[in-house]
Amino acid sequence: MYQYIYDAFLSEEKYLRPMTIIENRLADLGLQGRVNRLNLFKDPRELILEGIKRGVDTVVAVGNDETLSRVVNAVGDFNLTIGMIPIGPKNEITKTLGVEEGLLACDCLSSRLIRKIDLGKINDIYFLAHLKAGSEVSLRYGKEYQVKSLTNNLVEIYNLPTREEQADPEDGYLEARIRPSERNFLKKIGKGSSLQDGKSHFSIRKIFLEGNEGSKILVDGLKLISTPAEVQILPRQLKIIVGKNRLF
Repeated sequence: MYQYIYDAFLSEEKYLRPMTIIENRLADLGLQGRVNRLNLFKDPRELILEGIKRGVDTVVAVGNDETLSRVVNAVGDFNLTIGMIPIGPKNEITKTLGVEEGLLACDCLSSRLIRKIDLGKINDIYFLAHLKAGSEVSLRYGKEYQVKSLTNNLVEIYNLPTREEQADPEDGYLEARIRPSERNFLKKIGKGSSLQDGKSHFSIRKIFLEGNEGSKILVDGLKLISTPAEVQILPRQLKIIVGKNRLF
């Protein structure tokens, strides 16, 4: 049984016709389900708990990456499958998952290609794709090891790959990178050199991020949280419907 979580921005007039077309396609595919609409006062977790009581086993985020992130954080503790129908801008994560926008997403949902992937967690927040921070943030493993980046370096931790960065969301590890920002690195070594040459790269299961007062970490390109923070990987925690053109 399906439950569809619509983002609030889909009530804008420009999305009414596209959503009608999508809903008709879902009906044709026999994928009807209960529809809930998000707003500032609705916690998706409460909506999903209500859905579970009614027998829901698949929750579909309808909107953009932020919608998906909110649903993932609501579903992370439950044995449910997540699907996605991307609409509008800011859908980089769903591209990595191989889910196309609009009607093609309905077909992807119907194909029901499910993968159990790793899920990142920073403090009490789940993340799918990546964490990013500046050079003021350092990485500590236990009491013995600490990695500090040089001034103007970038600290990045990946769960999902991108077209530029490798990661395997099915191997039980996060991929940490410390690298110069592109501008500073090219100044140092000259144009035409490979940015890859300046990276430090290591695989992790759990690590602590520390920084100066006010240091921030960007979670999945959507949310800023403050240091200190514990980061860990939850192997094969999330069941998610993916497309054939995914990047992993």
